[in-house]
Amino acid sequence: MILKIMRYGEEEYCMFDNIRNYSKAQFKQQFTKDFDDEVDSDNVFILDYEDYLTKIGAGQSERDVIRLKCRLSNGNEFIVLFDTVGYILNDNGKTIEKLVANHK
Repeated sequence: MILKIMRYGEEEYCMFDNIRNYSKAQFKQQFTKDFDDEVDSDNVFILDYEDYLTKIGAGQSERDVIRLKCRLSNGNEFIVLFDTVGYILNDNGKTIEKLVANHK
């Protein structure tokens, strides 16, 4: 499978390949709270929603965050936290699931 996550600032996507399976959690988080409990060298953070709100002049105190724990085909695992929109694709690029944390 492929994980494709939208970057709100650059209007492009971040992609991860060779994912065998994943587990998903979604939660709300204040913009003032950090992710200290999630900091690890294998974790990936894609947190663009606050910058997007600032750019359009909108005020909001919290965001939804999606946490995906992904297992690769080789057995390695990593965690992706994002507050934008993501897609799980099959190996042919067809969408299996749309993951929406915060709409643009």
